Amino acid sequence: MKILSIRLKNLASLAGEHFIDFESEPLASAGLIAIVGKTGAGKSTLLDAMCLALFNQIPRLKSSDGKLVDVDGSELLTNSPLTVLRRGTGHGFAELCFVAQDQKHYQARWEIKRARENPNGKLQSVQRSLKCLTDGVVIADKTKAVETHIQHITQLSFEQFTRAVLLAQSEVTAFLKARDNERGELLEYLTNSSIFAKIGQLAYIKTKEIADQRKQLENILGHIEIRSDEELAELQKQFQHLQEQTKSLENEKNQFKQQQQWFEQRDKINNEIGLKQQQFDQQLKAQETIAKDRQLLGQLEQFAEIRPIVFQQQQLQKTLQKLTPQIQQKHNEFSALTTQFEQQKTRYTQAETTLNQFQDFEQKHQTELTQVRKFVQERDYIAEEYKKTKTRVNQLESQQQPLIEQQQQLEQSIQNLSAQHTTCLEQLKYSAQYAPLDKGLNAHIQQLKQFIQQYQKVENALGSIQQAQAKLEQDQNTFDSLIAQFGSTQHIEQRIEQQSKLKEAQQLRLNQLDVIQQKLHHYFELKNEVLTSQNKFDAIQTQSQQLEQRSKKTEQDYHAAKTEREKLQQVLQQQRLLHAENIEHLRAELKPGEACLVCGSTEHPYLDDESQISKALYELQQQQEQQATQQEQQLFQLWQKTQQQFTQSHTEQTQLQQQLQQLNEKLKTHEQVLQKHVLQTNIKLDFNLSEHDITNKTQTFVLESTQAQQQLEKELQQLNQANKDQHTLNQNIQNTRHQLETVQHLQQQIHHIVDCLNIDDKTSWSKQGVSFSPQVLQALQQRSQQIEHAESLTKQKDQFDQQLILLKSNLAGLTTQQVECAQQLKDIEIKGKQNTDAANQLILTMTGSTKIKANEWLQQHDQQRQQLQNQYQQLKQSFEQARQNFEQQKNELEQLKSQQQQNHESLEQCKTEINSWLAQHQNFAEDQLNELLAISSAQEQQIRSAIQQADRTLSEANSALRTIQEQLNTHLQSEPNIQVEQLTELINTNQEILQQATDQRDQLKVQLELHQRSIEKQKNLPSKSSRFNSKNIAGIKSLV
Repeated sequence: MKILSIRLKNLASLAGEHFIDFESEPLASAGLIAIVGKTGAGKSTLLDAMCLALFNQIPRLKSSDGKLVDVDGSELLTNSPLTVLRRGTGHGFAELCFVAQDQKHYQARWEIKRARENPNGKLQSVQRSLKCLTDGVVIADKTKAVETHIQHITQLSFEQFTRAVLLAQSEVTAFLKARDNERGELLEYLTNSSIFAKIGQLAYIKTKEIADQRKQLENILGHIEIRSDEELAELQKQFQHLQEQTKSLENEKNQFKQQQQWFEQRDKINNEIGLKQQQFDQQLKAQETIAKDRQLLGQLEQFAEIRPIVFQQQQLQKTLQKLTPQIQQKHNEFSALTTQFEQQKTRYTQAETTLNQFQDFEQKHQTELTQVRKFVQERDYIAEEYKKTKTRVNQLESQQQPLIEQQQQLEQSIQNLSAQHTTCLEQLKYSAQYAPLDKGLNAHIQQLKQFIQQYQKVENALGSIQQAQAKLEQDQNTFDSLIAQFGSTQHIEQRIEQQSKLKEAQQLRLNQLDVIQQKLHHYFELKNEVLTSQNKFDAIQTQSQQLEQRSKKTEQDYHAAKTEREKLQQVLQQQRLLHAENIEHLRAELKPGEACLVCGSTEHPYLDDESQISKALYELQQQQEQQATQQEQQLFQLWQKTQQQFTQSHTEQTQLQQQLQQLNEKLKTHEQVLQKHVLQTNIKLDFNLSEHDITNKTQTFVLESTQAQQQLEKELQQLNQANKDQHTLNQNIQNTRHQLETVQHLQQQIHHIVDCLNIDDKTSWSKQGVSFSPQVLQALQQRSQQIEHAESLTKQKDQFDQQLILLKSNLAGLTTQQVECAQQLKDIEIKGKQNTDAANQLILTMTGSTKIKANEWLQQHDQQRQQLQNQYQQLKQSFEQARQNFEQQKNELEQLKSQQQQNHESLEQCKTEINSWLAQHQNFAEDQLNELLAISSAQEQQIRSAIQQADRTLSEANSALRTIQEQLNTHLQSEPNIQVEQLTELINTNQEILQQATDQRDQLKVQLELHQRSIEKQKNLPSKSSRFNSKNIAGIKSLV
């Protein structure tokens, strides 16, 4: 299983969404990844997200058993994965991508939401899903299905995952202390070594079967008759002859195999030559293909001189093509803009004239306008005052009628309250015997309630008063018997303290024995490890000595070969000098038909062909020198290899020696610590005994301590139970006494209530007791309610009387205010008519009009002035914008015409330079320049690289072809003097004869071994019970 990425959101201390991609750098190439941060930074939250996505569990919460209150008031278990959602968030998830054992990519997702994703909403059910990214298929989207598929594809349960892949800090010790079989199963799964257990089982079964078969054969072979000396000698002679024949055939077979390998190597080289020739031909054809590219590259290199000018010409042509329609469009737009500008100027002039005329009228009648404006303002004030006064009159009229109706209702309510009060006083006369209790009646009722409640509690808990007293006496007797048996509570607590200390001491002894057992186990492991290391050190030491001797011998062989090679080079150098000085002189003295001074021959085939002699001699010397150099190199490599092996062995020997020394020191230290623990535990152990004896003795100490510990726990449990029983009885006695005293005290408190009862009620109280008290309580509560009701009626009547007096006073004040407001209305109407007449007279003087109101005329006049000013400002602003646009368009048109003229001049200059260059390069046409310009620098570089790569590949193919041809020539020099078909027949014949000889030799060998085993078995078994016939013996031989 391999983790690819982790994505999470709003989990524990990590707010927001986070993503970790282990396939991206630098995590992809990291050998080891550490999660580092302060406490609470979210390190463990990343690991929690992995477990949530895969198993819907959190390792660090699985041992919690408390409860938490969520933000919505519901309770959650502390080990529930729902608690991982961050407070103040409404949504969170954990997503894990990983590679399973089937090498497919999977995505596991765990998601939690609150209702409507509200941070204060109720938590919803967990949503889980599993998707195969390789196949693009959703495997499961239900919790149960996801759990089943996760365990299937990972082959891990949650417990195995938390111990193998994700081991929490708090569980490291638990994993180390786990049982051997549990750790073995987990480690066997992690290392995929379960196959070795199966192989071991199968090997054991197979070995047992073969051993049984062999035992049966040996039992049967024990009954074979022993051969005579003559037969044994004949068998040995035949076996020796076949052994020699087999060796001869094996040697012949090896010779044939070498010859066959020569032909196979020749065919292989021929095949490689054909392949290399084919590759060389392909590269020649590729050269023909790129011939056009070579020509194009040459043209591009010449064109590089004029490329900037051609590019500039092309750009200028494109620019001129764009400028011509732009200038025409700009000219048309400017003509239309000129007409709009003249129209805008005419409208602006007219608006300015109209505004000046209106301003002259206002300046002429400025005094009249000021007075009219003043009269209009006064009229508005008068109208507002008239409106307020009229509203006030209406309000006074509306307020008067409800007050009259309210006065009538109050008078009727006062009459009703008087009648109810009289009725209530009549009812109080029926409970007149309780009149002495009226003062503080509620307190007396409360006392009676307490008496009833407490008396009922005593009856519910203890029964009647007589039963309670009897139980009190019984508990007291039991308490006294416990004191007599175990002593007082203080004495029991002292004994408990003593027993607890003994138990702690015994537990400490058990812990010390447990530590001693662990250290003994470690001690014996160290001891075995020291023995193993010592044996390994002895073996390495012997091997190192052997390698040192081999290294010295190979070094001597290398120096001897080096000396031989140097001597050979000196001799060859002298021969070359002699050949150079004397051979020419001796060859010159040779004459046809005369004997040679060197060899005495009368024929001189090398008289004229001097090159063949020199070449043959040089090749011979070169071959001798190569053989000597090759032998020296081989010996040097052998020496270096042996020296490296010796150095490695010596280094390993040193390391083992240091390791052995450390182990001995560690063993000695551990033994001292162990002896110290043994002395502290006050036990005796002889470390000279065997591991089995020491272990048994330690287990005996542990068993004795465990039994003593159990006995102490039993006694301590009895004492604790006695202490608990005494404490419980003491509390019961105190409680019963307290309740009886409380009942007696309450009876005294309600004695004054009983005194108020009449003769009949007192008789019922004395006979019935507490059962009659609810009737008395009901009577008192009813009288209390009647008294409260009478007092309430009196208070309500007094309040209504006061409200009636106040209401009559308010009605008189409203009548006076109505008269005053009516007079104010008449005065305001006269003042308003005078104002209107004066304003109309001024308007008549200015305009001659009599049919318009002053305020309307003044409003129309102001609106007209504002309208004329706004119109003037708008036209002035539009005219200014039109003028600026007119100037801008005029300047842009002139700039475009100037740019067009400059481009025409630059284009003519470019054409002149291009024509001049074409005149110097007759092999280029003008149309060809645009085609060359279309080829970019990158494309040119690609063409150049392709040509260079083709040339390089052709050279490499030619070199490879020559090399393999030279190998063929060298290989043909050692051609065997035999044909392939003949060699094949000889190999087959040799194989048949060799197989027959081997079979015959093996049969004779088996017969000799059977004879020898029969002799040995006859020595071990003095007598045979039965013998097999010749047919059985033949069958056994065939089986063998």
